[in-house]
Amino acid sequence: MTGLPLARIVKEKDMPSLTKVYKWIAEHKDFSASIQEARRIGAQSYIEKAMDELEHCTNKDIMIVREKVQLAKWLASKLIPVYGDRQEVKTDTTIEIKWNTNDKDVVDVTPGVDEIGIIKDKQS
Repeated sequence: MTGLPLARIVKEKDMPSLTKVYKWIAEHKDFSASIQEARRIGAQSYIEKAMDELEHCTNKDIMIVREKVQLAKWLASKLIPVYGDRQEVKTDTTIEIKWNTNDKDVVDVTPGVDEIGIIKDKQS
């Protein structure tokens, strides 16, 4: 499976525009997943092709082939998690706060009139 870049596919006759394809990707999760999988497969085949070129290159071609290999490595690091520079760590940061509302545990802390210093008017 070597595949073609999406930009080249949409240039063919009877194909939708690149803008329309990107709109479909945004609207349809299953289509988006299919595109991502195709890109991963394409990156893998690109790596294999670059490595094959590196093994069979001449001294004259070595610099061009090295650049192709570097590009393949970078592309793979972005599209294929195994080749990525960063490790993905998933954490659950859910915080749950519960309030106990049992009546026997509720303590009334409202101060009484004599506790807050209110003096009642004494009228005779």
